[in-house]
Amino acid sequence: MLRWRTVTALVLAPITLGAILLGTWAVLLLVLLVVGLAAYELSRALNPLPFPAALGAGVIPVLLSIPYEETGILAGAILSLPWALFWLAGRPEARTLRAVLAILLMALWVGASLAHLGLISQLADRIPLILIAVVGPWISDSGAYFAGRMFGRHKLFPSLSPNKTLEGAIGGLLLTMIAVGWIASEFLELPLLTAALMGAAVSVFSQSGDLFESILKRILELKDLGRFLPGHGGILDRVDSLLFTGPAVYYFFVLTHLNTIHPV
Repeated sequence: MLRWRTVTALVLAPITLGAILLGTWAVLLLVLLVVGLAAYELSRALNPLPFPAALGAGVIPVLLSIPYEETGILAGAILSLPWALFWLAGRPEARTLRAVLAILLMALWVGASLAHLGLISQLADRIPLILIAVVGPWISDSGAYFAGRMFGRHKLFPSLSPNKTLEGAIGGLLLTMIAVGWIASEFLELPLLTAALMGAAVSVFSQSGDLFESILKRILELKDLGRFLPGHGGILDRVDSLLFTGPAVYYFFVLTHLNTIHPV
């Protein structure tokens, strides 16, 4: 499992880095690709949800965020509901609670969350910020994995994720505080305490995103939402942490730079 997770990460890392270096439109195209794959996964996992309904619910917040930023994200999440109803109206078999849940997940959990990466890519400090949002969860996950293997004794949430331990969660938190804290201090020129708090926020939201998906899969009685990525299941199994850390990094930076943020 660890071998496949490493191989998958090594393949995804240069794609992500390349998009970051190319700029806003490359990041947005990558985000839209992820949204499309997520819509496909959820439409399969929560059948009989029509794929266009799920796709639109996730894409609309991203597209509206381009001209209208945070307001566009909110408007897109709201507009995704009539879009989905349009597709569900003609298909009685699709008008189920599972389909409605999938629409809300695509709009709020996937589309609105990933749209924040587009907002980050418009900031002058986009490269270190997106790296923190994307690589931070990998750092937290790695720290939690190895700390749990070496020191894990107490289960964190045994009913949700039996392999996660309290010691692993603390290890992931500490490693992320150090690594992300250094990046934030060095490249964002944040004070050391603020930089460490940013690292802590990334780890907490990263682990929360992972647990959220674990809860979701247990509710739906699914092992994985998809199988696109070896060692990770589906695309949502890989970006579950990013869906929480993307908005967290954006708003953490905005709130600490209210008077100094300048778009590119």
